[in-house]
Amino acid sequence: MSRNKLILLILTILILNVVSLVSPFKAQANNPKTFFVLPFRIIGPKEYQYLAQGTQTMLTTRLTWPDHLEPREKDLTAFPKSPKQAGQIAKQNNLDYLIYGSLTLIGSKCNLETKVVGSNQQTFSFTQQTELNNLIPTLDKLSEQIKQKIFPYSKPKQIQKQSSDNPNFIYTQPTNNELNPYITYVAKTNTPGRWRSQTLNFPSRGLTIGDVNKDGKAEIFILGENKIYVYQKKDSLLKQLAIYSAPTNFECLNINLMDLDRDGFQEIIVSAIQGHTIRSFILRLQNNKLSLVQKDIPFLMNVVRVPPDYRKTLIGQKFGHARIFDPYSVYELIKIKGKYQKERRLSLPKYANVFNFTYLPEANSYKIIVNHNDHLYVYSDHNSLLAKTEELYAATGIGIEYYETVPGLAPSKNSDPQEYYISARLIPINLDKDNKFELLVSRPISLSVQMFYRYRDFSQGEIHCLYWDGIGLNLRWKTKRIKGTITDYGLYDIDGDGRKELVVCINTFPGVTGFKHKKTIVLSYKLGKIKSSSKPK
Repeated sequence: MSRNKLILLILTILILNVVSLVSPFKAQANNPKTFFVLPFRIIGPKEYQYLAQGTQTMLTTRLTWPDHLEPREKDLTAFPKSPKQAGQIAKQNNLDYLIYGSLTLIGSKCNLETKVVGSNQQTFSFTQQTELNNLIPTLDKLSEQIKQKIFPYSKPKQIQKQSSDNPNFIYTQPTNNELNPYITYVAKTNTPGRWRSQTLNFPSRGLTIGDVNKDGKAEIFILGENKIYVYQKKDSLLKQLAIYSAPTNFECLNINLMDLDRDGFQEIIVSAIQGHTIRSFILRLQNNKLSLVQKDIPFLMNVVRVPPDYRKTLIGQKFGHARIFDPYSVYELIKIKGKYQKERRLSLPKYANVFNFTYLPEANSYKIIVNHNDHLYVYSDHNSLLAKTEELYAATGIGIEYYETVPGLAPSKNSDPQEYYISARLIPINLDKDNKFELLVSRPISLSVQMFYRYRDFSQGEIHCLYWDGIGLNLRWKTKRIKGTITDYGLYDIDGDGRKELVVCINTFPGVTGFKHKKTIVLSYKLGKIKSSSKPK
């Protein structure tokens, strides 16, 4: 055999070997592997049984790899007695892989044992020991290990870490130059692109920002339990301008700004209750003093942008008759003869109320996003349910006690009140001006909240930017962990430079016992490109 023919033969063999390696992954893109995660067996105290489905959901989400590894909806709960039986179950249900395991809890530590069994009886076993607080990062690592075992020559595409002038944001998809690349949690307060206020010696419930007195400087309104504080950002500190004290038995629920009388000056709108009576009120800021414009408004109020023109609209709702809110009872409000009255009822899904919904504009339509029980529900413009998030979003610690009764009957004296927790803001945004809106929303993080319904102090959280991908709400970008309970957030020009920043108001975490005094901190993040510097602006 000649030398040229020998070289040609060797090259042919190499090419065939490469094709044999690549072709299975091309096939996988067209015929993805399917899997199902069974609820995990929890070995430990009864109060941790919620982790059975929690681990199932978290692992399913992390294993999903479009066009490669996709979950299937199955009505399976029985725990296999052996890997052989697991393989039979997978084969009977047309699954490529059945995943199951156990979580053993001893004090604050846990042992995670997981088995992945294929319909062909191929079996992978994994064991991890970790702290309970680190369960989510452990599941992240586990999901990557499982993917690597199933696809040993392929890795999920990930956005490579790129250098950035601002280390404050993480993006999961390419963005244009209008957006700040990559928000991450920053330990140093003087990191470029992030500003942190001094610690304010009171707990907050809400925040809004605007130049309400037309002096060219933004005023920062922070809502306390029964007080409204007004600040301006001066250098690196917040300077207090004014304070308004409502009656001590008032409980303030939310705060908004809107020019209600169209005189060019925005009013401060506060929803408040006194026991089970609604006592909302409106304030005005003049000469650095807050004055009461109207009191005892019998509506819980909010400000939303209503289609088709998406102008700011004042909406209101009263308490329900047999439950906290009656369905389909949110109205636009109008002022007639000095009093706010119902004008037009909004067509909204059943679980929508004055606090928990927003419109997400689309090209010729919109989606309605509703926070029901701390999960985001996505509805069409005809109120048809399209999707629901598995993760918790927009949860707050602001609760309203109520009694659920039979219509016409008073609540039993022996019954305990229920607690309804109002939603954090749901904010449509369009930073990249591409005619496709995203949703800005908080993502609270706490295992204790999942165990105890009335425990609502979150040790940390994130701000997520979500977009509708035609199937569900997907992540576009997020902040890294913010230590503390996020109480409010929004896009505001806090420093008067003509560009909006992401502003986040947090309460310091009071500890697991809740005995520590909560305090307020305001953070702001630049959204555009910034220059690297060792000093904050």
